[in-house]
Amino acid sequence: MKFVKNKKYILIMLILLSSFSLIGRNSRDGVGNESQSPYGFLSNMKELREISVIMDIIGKNHLNEVEIDRERLRQGSIKGMIESLNDPYSGYFTPEEFKSFQDGMKGEYAGVGMIIQKARDEYLLVVSPIEDSPAYKAGIKPKDRIVSIDGESTFNLTTEESVERLKGAADTVVKVNVYRESTEETREIELIRAEIALKYVKHEMLNEDKIGYLRLTQFGENVYTDASKAIEDLKKQGMEALIVDVRSNPGGALDQAIKISSMFIENGIIVSTKTKTGKQEIFNRQGQYFGDFPLAILIDEGSASASEILSGAIKDHERGILVGQKSFGKGSVQTVVQLPSGDGIKLTIAEYYTPKGISINGKGIEPDILVEEDEKYMLFGGMGNIVNIDEETARENRATLLKEARGEEVAENFENYEDVQLNTAIRELKDILEKKVSS
Repeated sequence: MKFVKNKKYILIMLILLSSFSLIGRNSRDGVGNESQSPYGFLSNMKELREISVIMDIIGKNHLNEVEIDRERLRQGSIKGMIESLNDPYSGYFTPEEFKSFQDGMKGEYAGVGMIIQKARDEYLLVVSPIEDSPAYKAGIKPKDRIVSIDGESTFNLTTEESVERLKGAADTVVKVNVYRESTEETREIELIRAEIALKYVKHEMLNEDKIGYLRLTQFGENVYTDASKAIEDLKKQGMEALIVDVRSNPGGALDQAIKISSMFIENGIIVSTKTKTGKQEIFNRQGQYFGDFPLAILIDEGSASASEILSGAIKDHERGILVGQKSFGKGSVQTVVQLPSGDGIKLTIAEYYTPKGISINGKGIEPDILVEEDEKYMLFGGMGNIVNIDEETARENRATLLKEARGEEVAENFENYEDVQLNTAIRELKDILEKKVSS
């Protein structure tokens, strides 16, 4: 298989980042507009006064061995406000967490490789394992629940706190208890953290049937550029139909989702967003159009956000077929704001809609052809980090290593696995091509 690599490896979290600043927006609702606006400093005076009184009461009366840290109290009040929203996509970052978040965006990241989310009074949910990461190799799947991390329950942890516990120096060990609802099984998995080097785009010709395969692992920086080069290469090799695989793709940047969708849609709307006030923004196609060849999109429960923008656009425009399982259902937009003290917040600010005006938030996108994967496949029985060897050696000795580490049944299951979703898409495209020839 050929690989197309980005010049930089940048971890794009599972959000569609907006470009405007919430701080700037609030400043326009300043003192001069207090009579018309429910927002602004004067409108919040009563609540701010109460917070100030509580800080004084704590400072004067709380029995503590050390002096009360007012900055810690400020951070706690902000964190409490964000948590009261009970929104799994909004969150508060301490200065240390915010720096870690920024490092992750730049690709300076070592951990187990999972996109996760956390709602109040729930255990940690896996949105998607990152391809080729320790979590992915261990067989962790979308919708698995992380019950505990190194013996600590995730029930009362925030997403950011969970991320910090999963991250760590490469080659260090973290133990997680994972529950899979579909099989009602819980397993303890020992993962060895690693540097996460993302390959956003992979491509190859599948067989003699002139069907190309394009794998998008995330909608990160330069995905459109690299995907364009991949399709050009496939066309040179005689591609007449294409499979785009966005299974377990947690999303990424909005502009990349629009451009990737536009590669296959000649005219019209790709996606629209709507804010709390009802303000709507419509995004039409842009960039290069690659033609009207037969197209199949592979989706599953880990296809989220930008992956769903692509899938929704293809489905609404009737441009191709969706094969696999219903997508995750993450149809909201977040913005990230750094505060003056170095901490920050991530806040949901809008919802996006498919070209036909359909919201998939919390619902997901149904495939045209439902093909379910065997739920027991890779049930924590993948390669994991059973040996610290290079990938080529692992592939050559996979059966032996798996048999020794996981048992004969797991090894046989892994080696005999058939990608039924991919094979279904191949059959569908072959039928379309054959009909075109016969007509």
